[in-house]
Amino acid sequence: MDNQHVCTIYIKATPEAVWQALTSGDFTARYFHSTRIESTWEPGADVIYYNRDDSIAVRGQVLAADAPELLSFTWHVHYNPEAFKERPSRVTFELEAIEDATKLTLVHDDFDAGSVVLPNISQGWIAILSNLKTLLETGEVMAVS
Repeated sequence: MDNQHVCTIYIKATPEAVWQALTSGDFTARYFHSTRIESTWEPGADVIYYNRDDSIAVRGQVLAADAPELLSFTWHVHYNPEAFKERPSRVTFELEAIEDATKLTLVHDDFDAGSVVLPNISQGWIAILSNLKTLLETGEVMAVS
């Protein structure tokens, strides 16, 4: 298995709308396992995905935030004790306007050898991004969230 996971999806929405969905807790709570993201999006600032009970699911730090084209932050899992032992990996979202859509490419990389996080996110990201796409295009979410 490679030391990275890449997903690309096309969403019939503007890059600004996709950016808002990636960076707004009101949006992420609907499509991202009910977690609410919070950050100021300044380089070095915390990025936290909160569970419904306000416990931390994932914590990281902003590496780059160039709205609405590039968002990158570290990713440290808190919801799994084995994954919590690993050093943070990195998530990068690249957004590109293509005609009436946005090409969203996610690269999740910088994993340690033998990472327990990598196989888990490899299954999860496509479902999350598909739910994001469905929400932006239809206003509804799928049961898979």
